[in-house]
Amino acid sequence: MRHTSRFLLTLLIPGLLAACSTPYRPPVVVRDSTPFPGIVNLVQTGSGRALDVILVHGMCTHDAAWANHGIDRIAGVVSANVPEETALAGDGIQLVERSQQIGATPVRFHALIWSPMTAALKRQLDDDNTGTPTDCSDKGNGECKPRRAALNGYVKDQLLNDCLSDAVIYEGRSHDAIRDAMVESISRIVERNPNGDRTLAVVAESLGSKILFDALSSMLESTQPRTRELGQQASRRLGLLFMAGNQLPILGLAEQDVNRRPDTRTATAPDSLQRFLELRRRQAGIPRAESVARLAVVAFTDPNDLLSYRLLPARYAAPDMRVGDVAVADVLVSNARTWLGLIENPVAAHLDYLENPGVGDLIACGWPRFSGCR
Repeated sequence: MRHTSRFLLTLLIPGLLAACSTPYRPPVVVRDSTPFPGIVNLVQTGSGRALDVILVHGMCTHDAAWANHGIDRIAGVVSANVPEETALAGDGIQLVERSQQIGATPVRFHALIWSPMTAALKRQLDDDNTGTPTDCSDKGNGECKPRRAALNGYVKDQLLNDCLSDAVIYEGRSHDAIRDAMVESISRIVERNPNGDRTLAVVAESLGSKILFDALSSMLESTQPRTRELGQQASRRLGLLFMAGNQLPILGLAEQDVNRRPDTRTATAPDSLQRFLELRRRQAGIPRAESVARLAVVAFTDPNDLLSYRLLPARYAAPDMRVGDVAVADVLVSNARTWLGLIENPVAAHLDYLENPGVGDLIACGWPRFSGCR
């Protein structure tokens, strides 16, 4: 009987492994997407001038370890793709910065950590976090910890109590405070790193993308001369934007009116990226940064990411279809294995975009792959 069990197990394991898949690894660029450059393009064409790269995290608690790891990941994959022959020997938001020589170009990384602003409010949910089950009846003593299925507990603690709560906080009464803190942080980065004709690259995750666009729009509409001028500089320089785990479609619902065209699938108000692009287009007479002729927006989406949506390029084209305005690309990726065609780890699906080697390669080398990459 034991030999029979071993034989059946031997047959079963290959079947289980075959049933596990990563259908979008390597990534698949969705039809109708526009070609986009990578950071290596900017390094190679920068004539040795400094390049600024801004990182903004999304939902869920993040800290300086995230910032340093993200910088390491992006700097590492960019460095790995620069040909060897060019290589040379208080506002509530935390800022982690690092300068690194990549090839002949100094690259200045600026990672913005806004998690501390929501931490205190989220602690109100700690009592609901999964723990060792206790007797919650009249016979029990101490804290009530209901019995919760392991997978449900993992998802509840991670995606809801720690992650989705960030979106609830931002879309509520704390919206202006978080947005204004982001405005001040971006202002400081641009002010302290003047480089008027050099393209700015941004890597933003999930909710961080919306906070970023809201902040940039607020800067362009500001009545404060300093803030408005710095917003115009950032807008003019912004040429390469990578979005991981895009949430704009679902977050945009919070800004729409159910009494306006409720029976259509058409948005009744522009989302935060559309608003920013509209304001940016009003600066059409201001010369753009030299490295990228138009703003390239690249959205990475794992189809099993419960909190992510594709951008759909047609939504962001200029109303008169002007050439040289914005180029949008949707990229499908798999951040973890899909088991038996039934489930992918939902936390990894949402949080592991920068861990995905295919995502890193596209951020570094663009699509089609830049000829200057290794």
